[in-house]
Amino acid sequence: MPAHRILILGATGGLGRALQSHFQPGYEVSTLGRSELDLERTDAISATLAAREFDVLLNAAGLTSPDVCEVEPECAHALNVAAPRAIAECCEAKRARMIHFSTDYVFSGEEREIWREGDETEPVNVYGRTKLAGEQAVLGASPGALVARVSWLYGHYKASHPDNVILKALQTDDLSAVADKISVPTSNADICHWVEQLIVSHPDISGPLHLCNSGTATWHSWAEVALKIAQHLGLPVKTTRVRPIALASLTQFKARRPLKTLMSNARLQGILGMEIRSWQDALEEYLVEKHQSK
Repeated sequence: MPAHRILILGATGGLGRALQSHFQPGYEVSTLGRSELDLERTDAISATLAAREFDVLLNAAGLTSPDVCEVEPECAHALNVAAPRAIAECCEAKRARMIHFSTDYVFSGEEREIWREGDETEPVNVYGRTKLAGEQAVLGASPGALVARVSWLYGHYKASHPDNVILKALQTDDLSAVADKISVPTSNADICHWVEQLIVSHPDISGPLHLCNSGTATWHSWAEVALKIAQHLGLPVKTTRVRPIALASLTQFKARRPLKTLMSNARLQGILGMEIRSWQDALEEYLVEKHQSK
């Protein structure tokens, strides 16, 4: 296995922490968090990265809240477009490989049942538009970069939808979740394994690539599957039933959400030469690890 010096940005977030934990044992890993790198200052990015030695940069940083992006578009542009462009320029100058994490929200969520890498992107909110512009900025500055689109992440380092649903079900049987928003939950642990294979065995893969588990879900089905697994593990959940509601009923959102952003992982399967497991299997493994280790 070749020696890779890996620099992780956004290492305090859920995905960033998972990447750090995964790569730390076998690689020379360094991280830069918000306190060490102000991504709103592109001059600081250039100076800081120029002083670092790395072969691969994993960029898991950015402004990921659609609602915050909607009310703070200038900040969203700085963190999701300008900063990735500056990072990519530094990577290109160093001849280092950049893997930049993006989102299923680059798609409109309309017309198609499943989205492939080459499909037309037409985001419906500021978050999606800035993430798409960030993809284009990265590939413009560093054509050999890999843009990893991910969806509905969960894992050990940050509470997400299944964790929140289980926590609520321990207290009440009155649960609801959106049943008309479609994508696929994706395990941070699986992403870490895929990224390692892409670094070690596929150094020439570039452009957009969908990193997601297999299958289809809604927030509603994701919740019910999580509760059934929790019940099987002996957690005293009060119900495994969740009341389905429409996305339109959630009036607290400031940003419009795309309805159907299910991404195809066929290209990923072809590159890795392996079948990508279902989101249900990945979710079960995560919940077993989390709750049986206590």
